[in-house]
Order: sequence, then C-alpha cells, then structure tokens
Amino acid sequence: MARIPEAPLTRHGYYELRPLDVLGRTDLVLVDVRPLVDLTRGFGHIAGVRTRLGEEVRKSGLPLPKDTPVVLVCNNGHESRRLVIALVAEFGFTEVFHLVGGMLRWNGEERPVSMTPTWTAL
Repeated sequence: MARIPEAPLTRHGYYELRPLDVLGRTDLVLVDVRPLVDLTRGFGHIAGVRTRLGEEVRKSGLPLPKDTPVVLVCNNGHESRRLVIALVAEFGFTEVFHLVGGMLRWNGEERPVSMTPTWTAL
C-alpha cells in the first residue's frame, strides 16, 4: 500500500504524484532519470535528488529494496512514466510513484530547484 493515500493507483500498478505531494517529504526517494548535464541547465533539479540514467533503470532497475517508496523524475513526465511501468512489471517494485509533468510542471508551479550539483548517484 502506498505511503501517500491520496496518490491514485494506475492500472499499471504505479502511483501518480503532483509536485505539491512531493515537496518537503523525506520519506520518498526521488530519482532523476535525466542525463547529468540536464540537472544543471534548463529545468535544474530537485535539491538532494538521487540520479540514475533512464537507460540504466530500463536495463537493471534500481539498486534499492523493492518496497522503497521511489519517485521517478524526468523533463516532462513521459520517460519517467515508461520507467515506473517497467519497475513494477519487470522488476517487482511495489512503491513506485510517477511525478506527473516532471520538471516542466515542477518549474511551472515555481517549486524550488537547484542549478548547482546537490544530487547523489544511485
């Protein structure tokens, strides 16, 4: 069961979150799946995010316990949506969240971003 009861469960077995649902939470592992160069340009990144390239997630999942509450983040939500489906269907993750709209929405809602490196690689 999701640790965020208001997060809707999709038919693919992952949950959807909006930026406000994520802001300030310390019980979620945020994983940005974009190339590192994108984290310091354009949309920036969420401070303290973990990073793992989307192609690595697609190939081998995440090096975390399967019940870790993890939120995937990308530029606009499309790539992270595909990856959360794979984490559930192919790798057996049970607490997977998709940040709807990705960093495009995060920035559009004027949520805080960092343009200097604050991430940790997974």
